Amino acid sequence: MGVYYYTNDRSSCEVDFFIDNGEQVIPVEVNLKAKSLRTFKEKFEPALSVRTSMADYKEEEWLVNLPLYAIGEVGVFGEQGGNYGS
Repeated sequence: MGVYYYTNDRSSCEVDFFIDNGEQVIPVEVNLKAKSLRTFKEKFEPALSVRTSMADYKEEEWLVNLPLYAIGEVGVFGEQGGNYGS
């Protein structure tokens, strides 16, 4: 499995990591205030986006905020098909 990141042509948008679980590609941003993940989501419409930081766990409409201590569980979200907290 490779490690991937995304940057646009002007380098004004960068997504830190992508996780490929064999069924979908999940963008992962490691910065609470970064706008790049939203920009990526608007352009490519991934089923799930993850932002990880020191902030608490929180689900939003299109995004899961995952605390850094739980990053090892990020693959679980892709397997649940959008039922992130269930």
